[in-house]
Amino acid sequence: MNRNLKHVNGVFTKIVGANNQLSEFERFLNDGPIKMTPVLSKMTGTYKNIVTKWKTQFETVSLLEETILQLRAKESIKEIKLSIVRGDYIYARSPFFRKGTSAKDVRVIVGRMNEDGDDLNSLEKDIQFMESAKRSIEVAMDKQIAVNCNELTKLMNNI
Repeated sequence: MNRNLKHVNGVFTKIVGANNQLSEFERFLNDGPIKMTPVLSKMTGTYKNIVTKWKTQFETVSLLEETILQLRAKESIKEIKLSIVRGDYIYARSPFFRKGTSAKDVRVIVGRMNEDGDDLNSLEKDIQFMESAKRSIEVAMDKQIAVNCNELTKLMNNI
């Protein structure tokens, strides 16, 4: 797949971080010296207080950004790559951002070698097979987008 993928990099998604990862905000705070001068300590405290007040807004725009990236990916599926996994299943993948995952794509099972064959080049040229793969990818994308939209509704109600 293309190394310069569109629709998989955000701004606030990096600032907020994911569930088990340090946010850029936390990394920045932890990057200073252990013993701080009073001036540095005061500025760091002020910075931390301001960002903490804005945390909900940052989380909201991060989730909005993630959902926008996902909708853009879904609405412009151009790149679908097929692969064989575990010796029998044919997977289709397409660029798709999900915060907290290292994979920058969505992957779905779209066939089996014993039914569809193992010639991926031929399958990639098969219009019906690829349309079916695209629909399967869209369904997987829609599920994640729906989760995000539900979470966004909750966050927006708290602002």
